[in-house]
Amino acid sequence: MNLITLIKIGWRNIWRNKKRSLVVILSIVLGLYGGLIISSLMITLNSQRMNTAINTYLADIQIHDKEFSKEYSLSDTISNIYYLEEKLKKDNRVKAYSKRVVINGMLSNSTGSYGVNVLGINPESEMKVTNVYTKIIEGDYFESKRSNTMVVGKKLADKLNLRLRSKVVIAFQDVNGDITSLLFRIEGIFKSGNGMFDDYNVFVKNNSIFSNLPDLNGYHEIPILTINDDVTESLKLDLQKINNTLDVKFWGDIAVELAYANKMMSSFLYIFMLIVLSGLSFGIINTMLMAILERKKEIGMLMSIGMSKIYIFLMICLETVFLSLVAIPFSVLITYITIDYFSVSGIDLSVVGSGLENFGIGTILYLKLPNEYYFNLSLLVILISFISSMFPAIRALKINPAEATKSI
Repeated sequence: MNLITLIKIGWRNIWRNKKRSLVVILSIVLGLYGGLIISSLMITLNSQRMNTAINTYLADIQIHDKEFSKEYSLSDTISNIYYLEEKLKKDNRVKAYSKRVVINGMLSNSTGSYGVNVLGINPESEMKVTNVYTKIIEGDYFESKRSNTMVVGKKLADKLNLRLRSKVVIAFQDVNGDITSLLFRIEGIFKSGNGMFDDYNVFVKNNSIFSNLPDLNGYHEIPILTINDDVTESLKLDLQKINNTLDVKFWGDIAVELAYANKMMSSFLYIFMLIVLSGLSFGIINTMLMAILERKKEIGMLMSIGMSKIYIFLMICLETVFLSLVAIPFSVLITYITIDYFSVSGIDLSVVGSGLENFGIGTILYLKLPNEYYFNLSLLVILISFISSMFPAIRALKINPAEATKSI
């Protein structure tokens, strides 16, 4: 008996009991569909959290003075910044960059006080790097000609009962170590989708800081947006060589837990799918064992007429693999249609919106799933099906041909 004949026999055998085969196929379809949808949800959640962090504040790369990264002192500004800017302007890997003054201070009004991170920016250049200006829900993003205006997060505004045109005072330690306070008026309120960011960060124009702090002579932070992810690592290494006082960090070096979650996502998803499909394998094993018991006489007869045990083993395995090959296209098609629909319409999670926003996740999820997951998880299903068929196939080999055929 050749392999082609064995394949034909295996294919015919799965349709001898259509009801049982359809149950197995449906189980595989639902198992793979559920796994792919959950994988899509997890990838979307992680991607949205990561993109929110990058687009609102982190950018792809950040540059600081090494001492500033340790102490966050106002005096530790980036040295030779104009030379560095010339390098950035000429580098075709750089899409945009901005310059920030960073102050840790205490924001106060009549309601109370709260520790905040003050980011002194040039609004025009900052708009090219981050998207906070698109998240304004009340007021404007530095459209006023006043210099002492501030944009705050919705969560902070609610906490201190801040409204448009409210006056607030920022108290902090200046370059000389003296306590200084600056008065600002609320011009805009933003909601970035990251509750923790909105709760802690405020934006002001950097000229309002320089005009009140004559001893401050530079910037503390340069966020850089690259043209694509492929050039980020090489740009980081080249920037580090410019000046040994620079601390050049990839966004993952700053948000370590976020980068780790992103790195481990693929491994976690495959382990998760392996667990899901392992549960499915028990159903396949039970179904195939029932089929072996029902076909005990048939298998005994095949052995009696000279079919080798290896062919018996392969026949049982092929039947299970054929069931998975029938199920996979249906599952992939249904999954693709589902994800394609929700990639446009989105899934509304506003019921748990406040909890999600604390992790930088929006209330609307637009599903996505890279194509390699369809292929890789389909291969995993075939592998699990083959492994699941081995136990019933081994049981089939233990059938005694004489006992199995004596009642014929």
